[in-house]
Amino acid sequence: MQRRNLCNLIASTVVASGFCIGAPRQASAVPVNGQYVEDPRCDAIPTQSLTHELGDIVIFPLNESFSYQASPVTFTVCVQNDGLANDWVVRMQNTSGIAWKNLFFVVDHGGFVGNADGNIRDVALAPNDLSDAFRIDGTVTNGLNNNLLSESMAVDEIFQPGEFWTFAVSNYSPLNSAGVFSPPIFSTPGVFSGSSPLNTTSGNASILATPAVPEPATMSVLALGAAALLLRRRRSSASVA
Repeated sequence: MQRRNLCNLIASTVVASGFCIGAPRQASAVPVNGQYVEDPRCDAIPTQSLTHELGDIVIFPLNESFSYQASPVTFTVCVQNDGLANDWVVRMQNTSGIAWKNLFFVVDHGGFVGNADGNIRDVALAPNDLSDAFRIDGTVTNGLNNNLLSESMAVDEIFQPGEFWTFAVSNYSPLNSAGVFSPPIFSTPGVFSGSSPLNTTSGNASILATPAVPEPATMSVLALGAAALLLRRRRSSASVA
C-alpha cells in the first residue's frame, strides 16, 4: 500500500493523527501533550511531561518509528501472575534515527496493565481520562518494576538509533476480535490514552517519550544563535579596535 493510501485509511479511523499532512517532517515525531501522573503502585515515578509518541514503522513516519515483535511469556514483573495468558515480552528496535529517553508504555483508555507505575493523560484532548502506564526501565533504575530486560547497546536506558530493547508487559487486559488476549499493538498515530477512539482496532497501546538530545531543528536554531552571537562579538571587537 502506498504511503498516501495508508494515510487516508488511518485518517478515517483516527482522530487528529497529525501526520501525512503537508511537507514531510524532518525534525520531530508526532507531537503530543502527555503528562505522567504518579499513582504509586509498582515504582514511584515523578510527575512529568512527555512530548512525543512513537509507533509501528509500517504506519508512523520514519522519524518516530520503531519495529517490534510481541511474544507470550509465562512470567510477570512487579505483580503476581493472574494465571491468564496475558503476559508478553516486546522486542523493539529504534528505527527513528533519534535517541529517546523516559519511554513510557501507555494502555489505551479502558484497558489495564498489571505492572503499571501510575497513569498518563492527554492534557490537550482528554485531561480527565487517566490510563495505566509504566516507565520502561530496570537495567539502570532500581525498583520493583524492572521491566526493561535488555538493551543491545549501552546499558543507559537511552533508546539509541538502531538499538534493540526487550521489555515485559504483565497481566495485560485488551482482547482481540476473537475474545483472546491481545499483545500490545502500537499502530494508532498521534493519539493515546483517553484521546484514542475506544472503538479503534488499529492499536491498543502507545509509547510516549522525550528526545534524549536536541532534535535537528532545535540544534539548527541553537547553531544559528551561536553564529549570530559570534558575529556580533567580532563586530564589537572590530569597532573597539
